[in-house]
Amino acid sequence: MRKKEPQISDLPIVLQDLVISFAYDEHKWVIKSELETLLEIKSWRLPFWFLDSMVWSWHYRRYVTSPLISYVPMKYCGHSYRVLFDLDVIHSFLLALDFRMKNVRCFGSRELWQTRILESWRCLDSLSSYYKMLLRSKTRVLRMNTPYEEMYVMGKPTKL
Repeated sequence: MRKKEPQISDLPIVLQDLVISFAYDEHKWVIKSELETLLEIKSWRLPFWFLDSMVWSWHYRRYVTSPLISYVPMKYCGHSYRVLFDLDVIHSFLLALDFRMKNVRCFGSRELWQTRILESWRCLDSLSSYYKMLLRSKTRVLRMNTPYEEMYVMGKPTKL
């Protein structure tokens, strides 16, 4: 029978704090809180284009892999979870939506969505659900002659 690999949680609490302090130069409760938030974001199952795969680290002065992929303490990424999301792409997606259509504006206007995003990054969970609802829509949801229309029809490649 194969033995279970040792875990940090198998150690006494004092040693756990010592190992985490040595590895991340941070307290255990901070790391635990960050991991809980990162797991919550992962549980949202956001579309891949909502997330950045690389984030800028002022500590390392270079791009590092997103903490959602490979854990890095958030203090190295600017202390903000907002940097995990590709907000430029999300805003351009909102600009491409045709809010004159009833099924597009049923959950709010473009300005309302933009305000929600600016106020809190946590609204991206509801924006993801909204996007998934629009994917199932049988009517047109994008404005005519948008770059999204040429390359994608709501996530389905057409001209590649």
